Amino acid sequence: MSLKNILQSKKNFWTLILSIWLISTLVDRIWWNFFSTTPSWDQADYLNSALDHARALSLVEGGEPFGFKSLLDLSPKIPPLASILNGLVISFFGDTPHKAAWSLSLWNGFLIFNMACWGLYLKGKRYSFICVLITSLSPFLFQLRTDYVLELPLISATTFYLFHFGRWSSPYSGGKWIQVIISSIACAASLLIKQSSLLVIFPSIVFVFIVSFKRNNIFRLQLFFFACINLFTILPWFYHNWIMTLSGTYRAVFESARLEGDPSIFDFKSIFWYFPFLNIQFGNIIFFIGISGLVLIILGYIRSLKFPINFKNIFAINNYKWSWIVFNLSTTWILTTLIPNKDIRYISSTIPLIILLFALGFYEWGHWINLQFKFKFNSLLLVSSIGFSFLYIFEMFGVFVPLQSKYYPVNEIISEVKSRQDKYKKDTVIVVPSTPELNQHNVSYFGRMKGGNILGRQLGQSLSHKQAVLNQSNWIVLAEGNQGSVPKNSIALDQAIRASGFFEKIREFPRKEGGSYSLWKRNSSAPKSGNFYNRFIELANGMEKGPSGVKLIFDEIAIHHMIDGHFNYQQRVKDEALSKIISDPKNKEALWTLSLLMILSNRPYEADIHLEKLENLIPDNPWPSAYRSVVNLASWNPWKASKIADIAFSQNKNIVLKALGDTSGVLGGDLTRLSSSLKSVPKALKNAVK
Repeated sequence: MSLKNILQSKKNFWTLILSIWLISTLVDRIWWNFFSTTPSWDQADYLNSALDHARALSLVEGGEPFGFKSLLDLSPKIPPLASILNGLVISFFGDTPHKAAWSLSLWNGFLIFNMACWGLYLKGKRYSFICVLITSLSPFLFQLRTDYVLELPLISATTFYLFHFGRWSSPYSGGKWIQVIISSIACAASLLIKQSSLLVIFPSIVFVFIVSFKRNNIFRLQLFFFACINLFTILPWFYHNWIMTLSGTYRAVFESARLEGDPSIFDFKSIFWYFPFLNIQFGNIIFFIGISGLVLIILGYIRSLKFPINFKNIFAINNYKWSWIVFNLSTTWILTTLIPNKDIRYISSTIPLIILLFALGFYEWGHWINLQFKFKFNSLLLVSSIGFSFLYIFEMFGVFVPLQSKYYPVNEIISEVKSRQDKYKKDTVIVVPSTPELNQHNVSYFGRMKGGNILGRQLGQSLSHKQAVLNQSNWIVLAEGNQGSVPKNSIALDQAIRASGFFEKIREFPRKEGGSYSLWKRNSSAPKSGNFYNRFIELANGMEKGPSGVKLIFDEIAIHHMIDGHFNYQQRVKDEALSKIISDPKNKEALWTLSLLMILSNRPYEADIHLEKLENLIPDNPWPSAYRSVVNLASWNPWKASKIADIAFSQNKNIVLKALGDTSGVLGGDLTRLSSSLKSVPKALKNAVK
């Protein structure tokens, strides 16, 4: 059966699309099973997130009962939808990395389906087939299918969103309620996968908002419905995690750019940063045929223009579809370019739109050859592209990795730790080096596979870590030779551990490039440190001293939370504090302890309750009121925060309370306090650092 006959039948067409996905999945599975290596930093981090959500939903062994807030705790920086869906895949296929990666094949299937729908909508089955084939053969997309990051879920969701949002916004075939409902779901799903989806979503919404002024009231009502659905969908997660989300985004976008030496957004080099990668992402032949075909279309369009130009034709029924694609591709590309942090995968959301244009170039070449030579050459145009793309793909396969040593050495290190402890014991391994093959993230993942309870944490960035590690750590991984991406202080910690005599070397794990990793365990004869339980209570009581006490709290707790990644002390602290409150409701020590626990657990409402009791117990101390004001600001209640700070300031003339009252008032809409806040906030900050 010829390709022409296959494409004439709807059933045969979708069978062909399914076959393309199955073949690409087969290639992916060969790579994952025989050529993949140990997940690196980001990859292991996303695997951990998927496993966290699978455990929280009791889909795999090792989970504990979780409430809704606890589920939101698991995604403090990146929205949870992809992790939840990837967790479902883990529960079905297994939690070893190459089995967990089945989720990428499913996301790829969703992307292929979306590209097929785009193609049918724009020009029909033949064009749709070309779109799907280029999608499957793109070396860049193959790289995303073999890299456990969120870019493939992201572009699958945003492609789905742009397709349906574009259809709904069309003045010719849109405006239907079912279209806006699907668009709302698609947009919400994109936002709940990764914040960078805003680079695609924001300009498209601005575009539709502008054109809505020329539409009827029903269209504007539908746009309002769309906005409400997305607001209420993303709000619970963002409300719960907004502080960590904003701080994490700042570090990922600005601090990472500075550390990696990326060019400034005002640098001429930054403007053209991503253009050289395009031919690599598609392969030279696909890139050349696609671009040259587009040139043919543009030249033909210019020749057909009649002057003066009727700009209304730009949004004619056929042109609106392409105007939608070009507009969203341009705006997404520009916004991505303006992000300070540069990485080739950050322009992934533009790739499906570029494929739609390149496929149009292929389609145009086939049409031109048919006219010039009367020869059906459409399908043969892809033959050279297929061969060239496969060369790119097979270059990535590298050297065969035997399954028994597939995840060396992290798998062997975790096995060694597990063999020397009770299966259900919660333990933490301090990882001093940081390399792609061994770091705190992949130690955590392998430590928790199959229901395990071993976490990896990295210390050594500061000299202040040394004494805490020597006094309290149980398991440590060191490196002989290359230490990876660690500061000089990590070398000092490494040397202190070896010289202390507190730890014995359990086993060495040789490295191919030279050197080794070594696993160390605390000696039974090493001095035992005091339980952190008592120290935590002391730190909590230090909150009544104000900023100086708070700084000490977070300095010490930050280190201890690395040494004890499971926070084993917290349940005992909470139980005993509650017991004291029952027998003595005015126990200040217990109230400070519970307040700090709730703050650390991101429970501002509960923290406010305990702090209010302290406020009444010690009215001459300004700090319970200051903390109450802060936690109410954190829970988006600036009006209550302002009232608390103002009342407390009338009793205790503390400049911090004045600054909190002014800031909360401004955030609550009282702009008359703006002038006062500009004076009080700098004074409060100066006072706080003394």
